[in-house]
Amino acid sequence: MVLVPFPGGWRYVAGAVIGWLAFLGLIALAVFGRSQGWPAPVLVLIALGPAAIAARQFRLAWRLVRDEDEFVRGLLARRMLAAASGAIVLAIAWSGLEMVGAPHLPAWLLYPLVWGLFGMVTPLISGTARP
Repeated sequence: MVLVPFPGGWRYVAGAVIGWLAFLGLIALAVFGRSQGWPAPVLVLIALGPAAIAARQFRLAWRLVRDEDEFVRGLLARRMLAAASGAIVLAIAWSGLEMVGAPHLPAWLLYPLVWGLFGMVTPLISGTARP
């Protein structure tokens, strides 16, 4: 069994950590600002920040994958497809449950869900064997 470390570069790790801290900080800032009655234009800019950070994170991941060899690119693509598929299925299932009384969950939770699932499938999708 071949285990390919992801992320492989220190720049990616540093960028990911900074991105996650900024993502969570902006979520907290938006909640705080709303509770303090900040002006709507400021809240809108803060609320759009996490999406920009997520786009940056996916761009960093894309660059990291681009710089790898064909085997590693395929391996990472399979892991990301599994993680994204799982997140979409869970989001659809939860939205159906919300229609029958489950509590509402904010959509920003999808971003950590995708990366959490990516981490969970990584040890399961680690070689060339077909699922």
